[in-house]
Amino acid sequence: MYYDLHTHTVCSDGRLTPEALVEAAAAAGVRVLAVTDHDTVEGVAAARASAVRHAVRVVAGVEISASWEGHAVHVVGLDLRIDDDGLTEGLDRLRAIRRARGAAIADRLAGLGMPGAHGLFEQCAVIGRGHFAQWLSAGGHARSPGQAFRLFLQRGRPAYVGVEWPALAEVVAWLRKAGGCVVLAHPTRYTLSGGRLRQLIQAFVQAGGDALEVVSAGLDAGEMGRLARLAGQFGLRASVGSDFHDALPWRKTPGGLADLPAGCVAVWSGRPAMQWTEKV
Repeated sequence: MYYDLHTHTVCSDGRLTPEALVEAAAAAGVRVLAVTDHDTVEGVAAARASAVRHAVRVVAGVEISASWEGHAVHVVGLDLRIDDDGLTEGLDRLRAIRRARGAAIADRLAGLGMPGAHGLFEQCAVIGRGHFAQWLSAGGHARSPGQAFRLFLQRGRPAYVGVEWPALAEVVAWLRKAGGCVVLAHPTRYTLSGGRLRQLIQAFVQAGGDALEVVSAGLDAGEMGRLARLAGQFGLRASVGSDFHDALPWRKTPGGLADLPAGCVAVWSGRPAMQWTEKV
């Protein structure tokens, strides 16, 4: 699969610079790469500059958290006009929400005898719980970022801070106004029953959503087939994305994704800026 349409850089919670992400993607055989950092498009320009040297097409994207009936869900916008005023205002609002939550988390950690997390704000403009999990792990407060989540950052744990993200329909509207193709990211991660997932997808369609992320890292053929059927039933296109953040023992590079299941309409269909050609 030449495509990877869901990746992150140091501009949000990834571990690679935009340039290094492009280089890693090119080495892995990716030819169309979407940079989809959380709540920022800051890395797109640098990735595009690097892509010229690697025969990779970079798609301007972003990943946004949204609220749906008490659940936080993630929406990816692809092929965006990154200078759109409405998108810029929306992303500014989201980063303000993140900063407020991050400050509250750092305060709670300090109250638990772990001061110093406020320094994370000097490293990145878009702070998420992943940054705190890494910080806790690096500081010896947990054996791994995953354990840090379980001990401190998950709902019900002592450093958890809830947040109300903008409504799903509002987020979809921002992305559509910016010319984007709007994708519901990693649908199987929301711990929803089959019926509730269908309700979420229906709400996404009614809001103007375009596509479902059908192929993701870690999904087996059965799960991808199920998502492909849901995409077809709801008239959605199908996207592919690794959600790459960092080189891990079980996923060292972006890409490496399975082909879309038969019968899917690819998210890049009809969008020349998202299609791979010999000359990108």
